[in-house]
Amino acid sequence: MEREIRDYSITSREASGAPPTRSQNARAWLRAFRPLAQGNLAPFILIGASEGATSGRAMGTVGVGLALLWGLMDHGVIVFANDLADEQSDGASHGATLLSGGSRVLVEGLLRREDLARGLILAAAGLVAVSAIGVARCPDRWAIFVFCTLSALALLYAYGNGPRLAYRGGGEWLQALGVGAVLPTVGAAFQSEHTFHLHFSSYAALVLFGLAGNFATSLPDAEDDAAVGKWSPAARLGVVPAFHIALALNALAMVVAASSGHRACIIGLPLLAFSVLQMRFLRASCTRMRAVYPLAISGGAMVAAWAIENLAKG
Repeated sequence: MEREIRDYSITSREASGAPPTRSQNARAWLRAFRPLAQGNLAPFILIGASEGATSGRAMGTVGVGLALLWGLMDHGVIVFANDLADEQSDGASHGATLLSGGSRVLVEGLLRREDLARGLILAAAGLVAVSAIGVARCPDRWAIFVFCTLSALALLYAYGNGPRLAYRGGGEWLQALGVGAVLPTVGAAFQSEHTFHLHFSSYAALVLFGLAGNFATSLPDAEDDAAVGKWSPAARLGVVPAFHIALALNALAMVVAASSGHRACIIGLPLLAFSVLQMRFLRASCTRMRAVYPLAISGGAMVAAWAIENLAKG
């Protein structure tokens, strides 16, 4: 009923021809940007930036700030492009959650497609501009900045456009590589104060965390995704198998990270265990989030703890 009332009010405003106020427009853009989703990107960048600091070298705050700004621009590209690509599936869903469903600014008529397209172009331009600053600060790493920028844009293009692997299957690997490999590399590359310092074991654990995150966030929309032909992990494999895989991936990532010296990751273990106890709520979509939230938060907590541990050592 609440959803019907909200849709009716939007339709009435559009029918009256009254343009949105500046405040309404600002709220719509803030909603489209999804600030909370930055929590899925920033820890991976901080891990890359702080890995070198663990060997006794000082971490440059300017480099950290630029890396986080790069992540902010990348964030804008991701959320705007995904809203444009997922308008049909978002419209078919029963509503958004903190983990899924998009911003719904297109579905609810708060912004137009051309508005989001312009926002996407501006965010992509910002991404290139920050990369150019990185090249100016660290000329010897120009190839890394070019590679990361092109990789971020190419992975996003393949995810929701072009091959549309998010719909055909395999999009989870693109997200895993984006957050688990590209973002830490960007964080490390902006640190001109020390040599590039990221081990294979770190990449392996971070890619596993990114993969687990995609499996977890696909769980709330399993039925809606399947209905529109979007073969996300949960839609393709089923809710319970996808949950089990996400659980196993998070546990494996924790083991890999802890065995390479990042023992703070075990902070997410209680939440991981709690999500197992909530598995009985998985099958019904109305109660599913009781199992999904602790699973998703456990992975995020492990990555955040890793970043904080590195920063404390630096």
